[in-house]
Amino acid sequence: MIELNEVQRIGQIVKPHGVGGEMAVTVPASLDWTDDIDCLVCSLDGILVPFFLESIRPKSSTTILVKFEGYDSVESTSRFMGVTVYMPLRFVADSDEEEPSWSSFLDWRVVDSKAGPLGTVDAVDDSTPNILFQVRDGGRERIIPANPEWITRVDRKNRTLMYNLPEGLTEL
Repeated sequence: MIELNEVQRIGQIVKPHGVGGEMAVTVPASLDWTDDIDCLVCSLDGILVPFFLESIRPKSSTTILVKFEGYDSVESTSRFMGVTVYMPLRFVADSDEEEPSWSSFLDWRVVDSKAGPLGTVDAVDDSTPNILFQVRDGGRERIIPANPEWITRVDRKNRTLMYNLPEGLTEL
């Protein structure tokens, strides 16, 4: 069984691309992977399931196109629409930076020192110099700056970002 600590969330399948089974996946602009990738992992009914790739290619800086082996039509891929996609860590490109990319914090919990749990990082907007986390808690969505000065602790074991946010920011 594949565990969350063995994969990195990369995005979500949003729509079919053409009629041959290819699908569009939204990804962070900072996503980088090795050339030898042969599978992606999808969250289906709460279980992480690997799917072998027939092809994977970039469409834009925030969209990749994937085609799973054995899925050759729009009808066969309909079950994947809206599904969260993960990449096994062995295919995530090594970075020369000491700091992880902001997209590596997808699915991490966010906890503020005063306000308590704020939710889970659902998306990363890295299209501007001011990186933002989209944090969801049930039906509530917050936009939290990914400002290293406000992050007091990175708990890799529990996949939690501890914050000390300025007064009032958690209410926006």
